[in-house]
Amino acid sequence: MTPRMPTVCVGVPVWRGEYVAETLESLLAQRGVALTVVVSVDGPEETSVEACRPFLADPRVALVVQPRRLGWVGNSSAVLAAAVAKGTDYACLQPSDDVLENDYLAELTAAAADNPAAAVVYTDIQGFGADDALIRQQTVAGSPFERQLRLLREHFAAAPYRGLMRVSTLRLIIPIAGNRCDDFAADTVWMARQALHGDLVRVPLVLYRKRYHATNTHTQWWAWSHKRRMTAWIGHCLDMLAVALQATAVPSERRMLHEAALGRVMLRPGWTGPKRNDPVAMGRLSRIALGLRFEAGTIVHAGIGPTMAGFRGALARVSSIWSPRAPSSR
Repeated sequence: MTPRMPTVCVGVPVWRGEYVAETLESLLAQRGVALTVVVSVDGPEETSVEACRPFLADPRVALVVQPRRLGWVGNSSAVLAAAVAKGTDYACLQPSDDVLENDYLAELTAAAADNPAAAVVYTDIQGFGADDALIRQQTVAGSPFERQLRLLREHFAAAPYRGLMRVSTLRLIIPIAGNRCDDFAADTVWMARQALHGDLVRVPLVLYRKRYHATNTHTQWWAWSHKRRMTAWIGHCLDMLAVALQATAVPSERRMLHEAALGRVMLRPGWTGPKRNDPVAMGRLSRIALGLRFEAGTIVHAGIGPTMAGFRGALARVSSIWSPRAPSSR
C-alpha cells in the first residue's frame, strides 16, 4: 500500500510581485507532498495579478485579491488564515521573492513527523542578490520559559517565520500582529508566539534561498534614522517581553525574562540584535536613557505591566547592564 503523502498548503503574500513567478515555479516543483497554494495579492494591484494569472491553470493554485491594501503583516495574516482553512496537515508562509529547492517541503514534513514537540520546523537560508549571507538559526528547545529566554538573548533573525507548522498548532497561535513602527520585526515577535506552543526545530540543510534587493521591507528598516531605529527597537523588545511573560507565572522566571529583555534593548555585549553598531555612538547617559525608556514602556504596555516596578530599581538595573565597553559590530 502506498503511504499517504502529507498535505501542505502554502500561503504566498504578494505586493509588487516582480519575482513572484520564480517563487511559484519553485513551489510547484516541490516533490513528496500533496500541495496546494493560496496567493494573496495585497490590494487591487494589476501587475501582481497578471504575474500570477498563468499559474491558475494549475488546479493546486488559488488566487485572492484583497479589496484594499493590508500591508505586509495584514496580508501575511490573511493568506495564512486562508491556508489554514484548507484543512491540510501543514501550512506555511512563502514570501513572494524567495525560491526553494525541490525537496524543501518534503524535508520539512519529514522533520515535523520526527519532532512531535515542534511548533515549527525550518531550514537554513542562503541569501542571494544584494547579499549572500547564510542564515543558520539554531534549534530553540526546552520548556516554554527556557525557549523565551533563549529567544530574548540569542535570536533576532526569523527563519521560523517561513517554517512549516502543523495546522492543529497554527490554529492556537495569535495571528501575526503589526506595530506602530511600520511593523518593524513583527515576524520575530510572531516567532516568539510560535515558541509558546513548542520547540523551534532547525533542519540543517540549505534548501531555502532568500532574495535580497533594494525594496525588501527589512532593508528599508535599516535606512531609518538612528532615533527612529532605536524607538522601533525599544517597541520590539517590549513586544517580545509581552509574549515571553505568557510562558510563566513564576515570579523569579518573570524577573529573568524582564532582565533579558532589558539586556536585549541595550544590546548587551555578546547578545543578538540588529545594527550592533548603533550603541557604539551612544555615550553612557544615552544608553541609560535608552534603558529607562524601555522600563517606562513596560508600565504602559498592555501585555506587560509593572513586573519589576519602581524607578529606583529600574535605574539600578539599567546601570548594571550598561557597559562602557561598546559591543563589537556584526
